[in-house]
Amino acid sequence: MKKNKGMAYAVLAIAFVLFNVIAFAVPMAKTAMFWITYVFTAVAFALQIAIWKFSFKGADTLKSKFLGIPLISVGITYLIIQIIVFAIFMVFPIVPTWIAIVVCALILGISAICLIGTETGREEINRLEEKVEKKVFYIKSLQVDVEMLASAETDTDTKMALTKLAEKIRFSDPMSDEALVDLEAEISAKVEELKTAENKAGIITVLDSLITERNKKAKLLK
Repeated sequence: MKKNKGMAYAVLAIAFVLFNVIAFAVPMAKTAMFWITYVFTAVAFALQIAIWKFSFKGADTLKSKFLGIPLISVGITYLIIQIIVFAIFMVFPIVPTWIAIVVCALILGISAICLIGTETGREEINRLEEKVEKKVFYIKSLQVDVEMLASAETDTDTKMALTKLAEKIRFSDPMSDEALVDLEAEISAKVEELKTAENKAGIITVLDSLITERNKKAKLLK
């Protein structure tokens, strides 16, 4: 990751050097309009570093890195448009200075709005995924508990019944809901009871019924 960042910054530095070579090598008067558009373009280059750093800040997983790509794309698009505008004003140096200021300011402002919108979208995606992960944790945890009970069970019939129960939980609706809190708490309590109970058959039957009830209610809540 650090190597890729280093290469990206190197490419940006080379592009900035080439931009300066072209900007100052082309024989044209260095008017106020030239310096205005040049400064805006230089700022666009500098902002790429800030955008790239912010995009991958705290990105320790592939998913979080992937979600940072749209932000970088907006930044690069902003830079390209600003360079094109700079080139146009170099070709037409007679354009009034105020037009150059307005155009460059608009590009910067619109790009900033797009960056904010993109980052807001990324935060919303992360928030929704965290919410989903919390909702599916219950059923996954329940499945693991029953599977562990099945693997530790010595009685053949009970072991088979626990295995079937684990399979039923596995194929249950993974999404939880606030309306299911009490029912899920009752299921969890029964699983805890299974861990120390001598006669597990009755509890397994109750659990099977409770899981069926939960699945039906979960389906109704969609």
